[in-house]
Amino acid sequence: MSYHRPRMPLPDEGDYINTRNSRTYSSKLRPLPPLPPRQGQFRSDINSDAMNQEFSEMGIADSYDDIFHAISTDQPLSKFPKVSHPVPLPANTKSEGLAIATNKFYGNMMVGDQTNPVWTHPYSLFWSKDYFMGIALSYVPASERVFGPNIPAQYFFGPVGIKSFVFGALDFTDAEQMSLGFTNLSHLQVHVQLRKNENQYVLIPLVQGMGFASAVYYNMIPKLYSAVGYKNIIGLNSPRAGIQKYKIVLENNMTWTLYVTVPSGQSLALALASNNQLVGSNSVNGCLFQLVPDTNSAIDAAAGCYPSSGTLSGSVDGEVGKYTISYELSGSSNGGKTLMYACPHHVSSFKSVMSCRRIDSHLDSVTMGRMTGYLTTSFEMEVHVPAKIGFDPYSAISGKSSPNYSEKVLDTIRSAAASEAQGDVCAESNLDSMYFSGKILAKYAWILYVCHYVIKDSAWTHTLMENLKAAIARFIDNSQLLSLRYDTTWGGIISSGDSSQDFGNSYYNDHHFHYAYHVITAAILAKIDQEFDGNWLEQNKSWVENLIRDYSNPSSSDPHFPVFRSFDWFVGHSWAKGLFPSGDGKDQESSSEDANAAYAIKLWGNITGNQHLENIGNLELGILQVSLNSYFLYSNSNSIEPSQFIANKVSGILFENKIDHTTYFGNALQYIQMIHAIPITPISAYIRSPTFVQEEWVEKLASIVDNVHDGWKGIMILNRAIADPSSSYKFFSDPAFSSSYLDNGQSRTWSLTYSGALL
Repeated sequence: MSYHRPRMPLPDEGDYINTRNSRTYSSKLRPLPPLPPRQGQFRSDINSDAMNQEFSEMGIADSYDDIFHAISTDQPLSKFPKVSHPVPLPANTKSEGLAIATNKFYGNMMVGDQTNPVWTHPYSLFWSKDYFMGIALSYVPASERVFGPNIPAQYFFGPVGIKSFVFGALDFTDAEQMSLGFTNLSHLQVHVQLRKNENQYVLIPLVQGMGFASAVYYNMIPKLYSAVGYKNIIGLNSPRAGIQKYKIVLENNMTWTLYVTVPSGQSLALALASNNQLVGSNSVNGCLFQLVPDTNSAIDAAAGCYPSSGTLSGSVDGEVGKYTISYELSGSSNGGKTLMYACPHHVSSFKSVMSCRRIDSHLDSVTMGRMTGYLTTSFEMEVHVPAKIGFDPYSAISGKSSPNYSEKVLDTIRSAAASEAQGDVCAESNLDSMYFSGKILAKYAWILYVCHYVIKDSAWTHTLMENLKAAIARFIDNSQLLSLRYDTTWGGIISSGDSSQDFGNSYYNDHHFHYAYHVITAAILAKIDQEFDGNWLEQNKSWVENLIRDYSNPSSSDPHFPVFRSFDWFVGHSWAKGLFPSGDGKDQESSSEDANAAYAIKLWGNITGNQHLENIGNLELGILQVSLNSYFLYSNSNSIEPSQFIANKVSGILFENKIDHTTYFGNALQYIQMIHAIPITPISAYIRSPTFVQEEWVEKLASIVDNVHDGWKGIMILNRAIADPSSSYKFFSDPAFSSSYLDNGQSRTWSLTYSGALL
C-alpha cells in the first residue's frame, strides 16, 4: 500500500519567530519581572463540596446492562505460531500486562522516530526534539485549512508542525536528555511522560476531545515556548486561590487562555525570557499548566481539572442503542467538571441531559467540522440501531424494507446460481491475501445463502456448503499461502508476509476489513450447517472468535488483544492504519468495509447466541450511520465538511488531519466513489441512504458508468439498487450480461437477489 500525495512540509520555525524582538534567554539574564496574575475572589455561586473535591472524580452515567463483555480470555489458538514483531514497543511503556493498541490516535508517538503528531481533536501534539524542545501543541482553525486544486477541491488539510506552544522545561539542555514514556494506555487515552529521569518529567495526558491541553510538571522548572511568538500576555482574575490565569495573544493574533495550578505549599512565578519563552521561577512538583484557544469566562469553572482516562459503557434495547464515555478526572475545579469538546456526530446523538452542560465555546477539528464545548464528566449518546436487519436484503425505501421475490425474479436467480454455485471456491480463494481470499469466500457464502433461503435448492446448497467448508478449512488450519501468526509484542494475529504484503496486514493495517469477510463467511456457513444438524460451529467457533478478538476485543479482561483495535468510539468509526508513522495521523479509506466489519460482529453474535456481541455490532452500526454520513458520505445537505469539498460526495481517504479524494490504488472516479460502497450487503442501505445514493449517481456516476467495463461497473450498478432497484435489476438480468462486470467479491446470483428483492 502506498500513498504518494505529500503532506504540507513542516514550517520553518523561523517563520514564527519575531526576530526584531527576540531576546536569547540565558540563566545569567534571569531577573526579568514576573507576570503578576491578579488574584480574584472565590465565586459564591459554586458549591463548596465541588470546590473541595478530591483528585480522580469519576463521572456518573446512566446505569447500563453493559454489553462490553470479553468474548473469551483463552490464549490465542496454538495453530498461530508465536512471534515477536519487528516494530518493538517503545522504551518506558508500561503495559500493565495488557496488549497495546496499534491503530489508536496516539500511535504516531510510539512508532518511527516518535515525532509525528497525534490528534486529540481539536488539538494536535508532537514531540519537538529541536529548536524548542518538549511536547508541542498546535490548533488549526478552519480559516487556516489548505485546499487542493479543482472545484470541488481535490483535498484539504491542516498545516502541521506549527508550535503554537511547547511544554518544555529549563532542566532539558539538549535533546539527548529527553525521552518519552507511556502509562495509562487504553483505547480512549494515554499518558505521555516527557522524561529526564524517573523522578523528573512532564506528564501530558492525551484524551480525545480534551478541552485543555494539559501538562503536569514533576520536579522540573517549567518553560513554555512559543515558536509563533508571544505578542501580549496579561494576568487576569483567578478562578480561585492557587490558580493563575493569563490571556496570551500570539504573533499570529490567536488568543489563548493559560491556567497554572500551583499545588498547596508551593509557589511559582512566570517571567518572559524572550518573546518565545515563558519561564518558571523554580522547580515545582505537580504543577498543572492548561491551555485553551478561547477566552470564554465559563471555562474558568473547569480550570484545574482534566480528564485522565475514559471508560466506555453501552446498552441496546430493541432499536435504541445507548453509549457513554465517562471521564475520570484528575485535579479539581470550581464546577466539579472538566472541559470537553464534542464532534458533530456526538452533538446530534446527545441525550437531553447534555444540553445543560453546553457552553458557548466552539473550536474547529480539521476533518470533523466544528466542535462544541461542554463542562461535563461524560458524553452520553443515543442512536438508532439496525436490530431488525439480518441476512436478508434490506431497503430504506418506504414500503420495501422486506424482500419480495416474484417467480420471474426467482427463475432468473436460479439461472445465475446454477452456474455460480458450481464455481471452484477452493482454487479461487487460494491466494496470498487474507483480504482477497476473504472477499471470494464471502462471495460464495452469499451465493450459498441464496441457494438455501431464497431459491431453496437443497442440491446446490449441499454441494456449495461442502465446497465452502473445504475452502475455509485451509484458513482454519492455517495452511494458506501466507499463514497467520500471533504477535506477542503488540498482541494480535498477523500475516506472515512482510510489511508490503497484503496491504500491510503484518503491521496491523486493515485487520477489520480482512477478517470481517472470513467472519461473515463463517456466520453463513454455521447458520446453514446448524439446520442440517451439523457441528461446524462447535468445531470452528474459537478460530472465528480469535479473528474477532483481534480487531474487536470488547474487554480489557481479555489481555491477549487490545481493546477495540480498529473501532474508535470517540470519532465513531474505525482507523485502518497500523504500525506506520504518518504525517497526517491515522486514516481509513473504505467506510463501507468498516460497516461490513461491524455487520460481521452482529451476524456472528446472532448465530452463536452471544447477545452482547450482537449488540456491540448493532451499536457500532448505529454510530457508523451517523458518523459516516457526517465525515465520509456527503449528501448535498452536509454542513459539517467544508463547502469547497462536499461536492466530491465521498471522502476518498480520510485522515485525522486531511481528507483526500483519491484511493491508495488509483485516482479513477469509480475507484474513489465505490471503495465506499463495497461490499453491497443487507447493511449497505442502512448506512448509504437512498437520497445519498441517488445524488451520487446523478452527480458522479451516471456520466462515467458506460465507460467502465470491469468489476467496478457491477459495483456501481448494484449500489444503485439502494435508490433504484428496478434499474439495477434490469442490468443484472439482461441476457447479454457479461461476467467481466463482476468484481471478484461479487456474484451475479447475489446481485440479482439483492436488487430483485426490492422491486
